[in-house]
Amino acid sequence: MDTDRRLKDTSLIMFAINLAIIVFYGTICPVTTYRICRSLQAYEFLSAAKTIPQNPLMMPLGAFLQFGLLIAVSMRKRRKDDGDPFLAGMVCVVEIFLCIGIVWSLNFYYSGIALLVLADLINYIRDNKARVLLLVVLIIIFALGRYEVVSSQSGKVAFSVYLSYYNSRIQGYLSAIESVLISSNILLFVYYMVQLFTGQMAEKERIRTLYDQLKKANAELERMTAIRERNRLAREIHDTLGHTLTGIIMASEASLALFEKQPEEARKRLEAVTGAARDGLNDVRQSIRALRPDTLEKHSLEQALHEMVAKFEAATSVKVEFRQEAGDLYFARDEEDALYRIVQECLTNAVRHGQADHILLTIRQQENALLIDIRDNGKGAADMKEGFGLRHMRERLDLLSGSMTYGNRKEDPEDGQEGFYVIASLPVRQIKGGN
Repeated sequence: MDTDRRLKDTSLIMFAINLAIIVFYGTICPVTTYRICRSLQAYEFLSAAKTIPQNPLMMPLGAFLQFGLLIAVSMRKRRKDDGDPFLAGMVCVVEIFLCIGIVWSLNFYYSGIALLVLADLINYIRDNKARVLLLVVLIIIFALGRYEVVSSQSGKVAFSVYLSYYNSRIQGYLSAIESVLISSNILLFVYYMVQLFTGQMAEKERIRTLYDQLKKANAELERMTAIRERNRLAREIHDTLGHTLTGIIMASEASLALFEKQPEEARKRLEAVTGAARDGLNDVRQSIRALRPDTLEKHSLEQALHEMVAKFEAATSVKVEFRQEAGDLYFARDEEDALYRIVQECLTNAVRHGQADHILLTIRQQENALLIDIRDNGKGAADMKEGFGLRHMRERLDLLSGSMTYGNRKEDPEDGQEGFYVIASLPVRQIKGGN
């Protein structure tokens, strides 16, 4: 915030210059009055003043006291800006009255304090109408104090009368000091206002640019979210329908083969098919509604996996050996969904592609990861090209910072048997207990 820093420094310099101006007038008038009294020239002074001056010490005392209050109000305002409109209005009123009081105490010799107050308040007030009103009031105060006619009409002694006591050389010095101080205050005020409005325009441009960037980023995020949700929905439907239809096809084929020789067994198979189809339909509906398996809504992850295995065995006559060696499982919803769908996809692939009749499903913990190890006794894979199911299993794990490996069991040095294996690894968040 270079602009804010420059504004703050400029304001502090303006306070210092205005203090110097108050010291200048507050010193010249009492000292001159004292010298006039010492030199017995009071008659000539009063003739030129055409009025009796006030106690000369009242000028510096009144001006210094009110300037000190102005500094206190300004510092308090900078330390605590709570955005209360009433408080902001009261601060403006107090500073304006202090400004008028200082101008009055200085016998209207100097009104540049109005520029200081305007610079101090213009950045504090955010409402444009209030800014315009503030500008009008303080410019009027500044303009009135620029003419000695006000001081003469109010019974004040003009500053030029005090200067007339000195010779022309000293008058020149004092007038030069006065002019430099007043001009410095005006130039600093102009610099402050230029910096203020330039900084505000730059800030508005920066905000507009950030807003445009935010709109683009939001549009891109919405597009990516839509794509991600479409992919998730595609995975859910693929997992559910693929798993269910595979079981239905295999059970139907087995039922047809048994229909004439073992009609009772065929009837049981068809009943299992009907149940699997009904569960699959419920899963599809649930996937559409919440992209979450219905079983996981009703049971824990471990119970849901046992139920899946039991139904899969009943529908396909494939033996699934389920070993849960990781203890009690506690996962977030997205992790449970991923684990459930991975097991579901692997069981389906083992039968659909590997034509396996025995599957070993093991869940175990290894260091800080949960491993889902699924091995079948099927024919394996001649081509390791990653299909839709494997690709989306990997995508699920990637979203959870997990990983996956797969291949033919005979190529695994620690296995070497016929079939295919998939090992999914998921970082452990919370697993406790053990078997």
